[in-house]
Amino acid sequence: MMLEDLAPEEAIKACAWYKPQFNEKNQETITRAQRIKFAVQAGLEDDFVTKTLKVDVAATSRKYVKLIDRLNGFTHINAKTFGISRSSERQLVKEALATFVLLFRTIDDCRDKVVGRVENRARRALNFELIATSIDELHEIATHYTTDGGDIDDLALESMDDSTIVFTVEGSVDCQLQYGSDRDYERGEGLRHDTSYPLTCELVADITAPLDLEVRNLRVDNSSFYE
Repeated sequence: MMLEDLAPEEAIKACAWYKPQFNEKNQETITRAQRIKFAVQAGLEDDFVTKTLKVDVAATSRKYVKLIDRLNGFTHINAKTFGISRSSERQLVKEALATFVLLFRTIDDCRDKVVGRVENRARRALNFELIATSIDELHEIATHYTTDGGDIDDLALESMDDSTIVFTVEGSVDCQLQYGSDRDYERGEGLRHDTSYPLTCELVADITAPLDLEVRNLRVDNSSFYE
């Protein structure tokens, strides 16, 4: 049930890495290994996960599947089930807990490494957006403005599925606000002021190209200007 929640069948089938598997009745089926793979890497392509992120999903999958098979053996009650020793019980419980922890640690490890990989790309994408587009919140408080780029204080992986990867960003924009025209400023009748304001945005990429980031929902908080 846990894996089904983490890895829905239709989402798995939509991944570029998905290859149909068939059971003994020749019916297409989703395997435990495929569910584990999706839980860890979602739709990220194998080369990116193994070569770029250096995450060994297959090793975690083998351990997890082996453990589940052992645990399933205890759901079929027979003489051997009652013959297990106390020490064997404790050992099995320890292995079960360790393997469950390993699965979620691998999931977290993969996501942390994705974030690490996109950090530099995220800054470049944000700086380009701040320079190339008009920011309404800065137009609102100055005659003219220029931006010197932005700083990222927090970059978090918001979601990762079969098609899209989304990061949330909290940071700030460094800017110069100008009051009056350039001629006003040259005559000493205008003013330029260097400052910064908090910002939030999303960085979105196709799951098959997770480093090609697009800035969406950029918001600059200029409320301190009015205080």
